[in-house]
Amino acid sequence: MRSSIAGIISAFTFFCIVALDSNIKSLPPLGRFLDPFQGFWQNEVRDEKLPEKLTLPTMISDGTVFYDSVLVPHVYAENDHDLYLLQGYITARHRLWQMDFISKVASGRLSEILGDKLVDFDKGMRRQGLQYGAEQFVETIKNDKKMISLINAYCAGVNAYIDELNYSDYPVEYKFFNYKPEHWTPLKVGLVFKYIQYSLSGPDNDFENSNSLQLLGKKNFDLLFPEILPFQETIAHNDSIWSNIIPLKVKAPTGYKMLSGLRKHAIEKEDPDNGSNNWAISGLKTKTGNSILCNDPHLTLSLPSIWFSIQLTSQESNTLGMSIPGVPCIITGANQNIAWGVTSARRDDRDWYKILFQDKSQTHYLIDNYWDKAELRIEEIKVREKDPVMDTVRYTKWGPVVYDKSFGKTNQKQGYALRWSGHDPSKELKAIYKINKAKDYTEFNNALKYFFGPALNFAFISNTNTIAMNIQARFPNRWKEQGKFVLDGTRSDTKWQNYIPQEHNISIVDPKIGYVSSANEHPAGINYPYYTYGQYYEYYRNRRIHDLLDSAKDLTVNELGNMMNDNYSLFAEENLQFLLNHIDLTTLNDEEQSVFNLLRNWDYQYSPDEIHSIYFEEWAKTIMQLVWDEFHEHPTKSYAIPSRANTFYLLKNNPNFSFFDELETSKSESIDDLINESFVLSIKKVDKWKEENADIALNWSNYKHTKIVHLGRLPGFEINKLKTGGYKGIINAMKEKHGPSYRMLVEMTKDGPVCYQAIPGGQSGNPGSPYYDNMVPYFEEGKLFKVHFYTTDDFKNYDNPPASLLKVEKIQKLNE
Repeated sequence: MRSSIAGIISAFTFFCIVALDSNIKSLPPLGRFLDPFQGFWQNEVRDEKLPEKLTLPTMISDGTVFYDSVLVPHVYAENDHDLYLLQGYITARHRLWQMDFISKVASGRLSEILGDKLVDFDKGMRRQGLQYGAEQFVETIKNDKKMISLINAYCAGVNAYIDELNYSDYPVEYKFFNYKPEHWTPLKVGLVFKYIQYSLSGPDNDFENSNSLQLLGKKNFDLLFPEILPFQETIAHNDSIWSNIIPLKVKAPTGYKMLSGLRKHAIEKEDPDNGSNNWAISGLKTKTGNSILCNDPHLTLSLPSIWFSIQLTSQESNTLGMSIPGVPCIITGANQNIAWGVTSARRDDRDWYKILFQDKSQTHYLIDNYWDKAELRIEEIKVREKDPVMDTVRYTKWGPVVYDKSFGKTNQKQGYALRWSGHDPSKELKAIYKINKAKDYTEFNNALKYFFGPALNFAFISNTNTIAMNIQARFPNRWKEQGKFVLDGTRSDTKWQNYIPQEHNISIVDPKIGYVSSANEHPAGINYPYYTYGQYYEYYRNRRIHDLLDSAKDLTVNELGNMMNDNYSLFAEENLQFLLNHIDLTTLNDEEQSVFNLLRNWDYQYSPDEIHSIYFEEWAKTIMQLVWDEFHEHPTKSYAIPSRANTFYLLKNNPNFSFFDELETSKSESIDDLINESFVLSIKKVDKWKEENADIALNWSNYKHTKIVHLGRLPGFEINKLKTGGYKGIINAMKEKHGPSYRMLVEMTKDGPVCYQAIPGGQSGNPGSPYYDNMVPYFEEGKLFKVHFYTTDDFKNYDNPPASLLKVEKIQKLNE
């Protein structure tokens, strides 16, 4: 890997090219940037410059930090105030620029540092109301003395670090983009959390679904976009557990007509494969008799790494796991008694409402034959080296109008407002804080009552061998298909009428099969009495997990760690032979015959060094392109694209469906024609790659080209060509720029948790640090680091610290 001055030099070379070829005034002054005593050279470090003693203001008592060999800080403080102050300080020490940048993304402030090319992006973020949601978050938290004191302590720690900095100490990104850090505030904590919620929100295909419904008609739409396929397996296996629920009633509006959707989104969406795997194994299926938890959230692969590993220990609690830089507490991890991990539940929590304005002033909108007044929020978007851009966002009873005449190209009397659960007052941080301290499933379950979003599947284990899965959020109780299409904002009866009661949320405790698991699949079967929509639920990873766990026994930590890196494709197993059976062998040339024979003998493993998956993936992609080209290539409208799972289900079970014929040609084409044509075209695509990459070996790892990009897209700070297998629909869900953002495995013993983890990067956010990407080789190989869980006694024995630590740091209170 790179993690040295070479990366900074590469970025500086890019800076020189840009500076010499443009008039961008926002780039850093050359002399200051190159200054050997203050400039980017100061960001090359070998030991993270960690002092042995440090004095911080507002500390009540002294604290201790153990840094282990991979730079995981294990923090001890006597009380919660000091603990979260130290978490803020230490997180800022290693990840300040990252947390600052994410807060600017969420608040629509990138134009301030990157210029006018980001104005539309900033408009989109502001119009979706992430800052509005963060403001609601802060207003709610202010009424909870414990939680606001926790946040204030965290912010004080971040600011204590910022106040120590000179220009020479700034993270290199500040020097490159030529700006300086701002003080951290509770609002910035809310912004980072709302960005997490935004990234993990539901599928948000309302516009595309509405356009597709209008094009196809209801019968064809339901065929192309079924809410569940016959071979799907759900998180909750047993439908009978819902037999005693008396659900809250919800009434669909009468005389309701479906609406058409927006022509084109002006806002870039998050990756549709944002999701995760997790499973919890009872001691009945493990060799040691201890319960074991595995978790790997799937997100965009970026540097600095999304997650920051940390242990937080005080007299009140002791928790080790993954935190989000900018947010206090530990999001997923383990304490002395329990461990938990999360996956995205993929439940739709973003609904779009079509608004009818009274006139082109767009100050009043129609609802129930009354012209209601919109609340106007003036957004000033500051632009580097340019005049500010003013944008007026209209807030309705549904939420902010994201698309109107000034954004999104609608006509003067139309708009589209967003109803998002992320705008509502909520107490998610209180839930996380209470989970950090929970001693058993009862306390864990009670803590989840405060968790309103994003919708997550919480896997749980305890030292009493309890395992559980809770699907948790504050879910709107929807009438069937509510929110699946654009809703009529002129009618109040299209609103969310009530919410599913907490006790009716789906949960599984100690199932007879000995495990619980989730991989973004359907939550429950047809007998669950509430509507649970989530387009593009997962169909393969979850069933592969079931296949591996159903018959397993005497499972070990090593076996479950290997399972997290499983490269087997259930999609290939279930579809390749069907495709091969339709190939006309008499038409194949020698190369095509060779590929046919290659695939016929494949074991369905997407391993780094094999080539079978290359030809199969290109074949499957080409089929998708040929079948749905009208949807992909429409110049003005966005359409929903049928899932790969349903496309191949239809190919096998409804081969005469009209969409399998090329509609724009006069020739009638059969499914055989489609499969044979796509086979030949896919081989040509691979041949083209070989011609363009003659000096690179043809294998799945090179062809897929997984890379980890820098958060600010700075060249030289990324990692190219990871040697990894896997792909979407596979437990090891490693795509080109997306995949497991960390891997965590916890065995819960009577003496406490035994924890293993790895992230695709490193603990440091400094590209000049050896800890910036030092875990990548281990991550590529599927290895996990054992991260020690220190006890209170370990920290109190400061004069005789554990061996093999990188550094022991004493944090002292400031004596007045």
